[in-house]
Amino acid sequence: MGTPQSYLILVIPIITASIAQLLFKRGISTLGKLDFSFANLLSLIFKIFQNGPLMIGAVIFVISFLFYLFSLSKFQLSVIYPIFVSSGIIVVSLASWLFFKETLSWPQISGIVVIIFGIFLLATK
Repeated sequence: MGTPQSYLILVIPIITASIAQLLFKRGISTLGKLDFSFANLLSLIFKIFQNGPLMIGAVIFVISFLFYLFSLSKFQLSVIYPIFVSSGIIVVSLASWLFFKETLSWPQISGIVVIIFGIFLLATK
């Protein structure tokens, strides 16, 4: 399907997008419960732009997007997008369990196993 370098171009956006999601969670958690009303919009935007983890997450997310674009030039969209999304689900679920002490139920763990099997099927011809 591709060279080792092209697979690295696939792994980088998965990892960076997952790191960005974890930083978004960390950053938004420090802000507490948010009021998404129109009257509070400017205040909310100001809080977001002052939040380090949210801003770093946004920058990393842009980097992920750029590498994802590169990977689109190496792989079929019908293969890469499901692998990208499902791999992200696995990484974020496991990292959330590890770093945020979120619980993983047996159905969620079973889903992760099924996703891994699905990725394997997508990646093979």
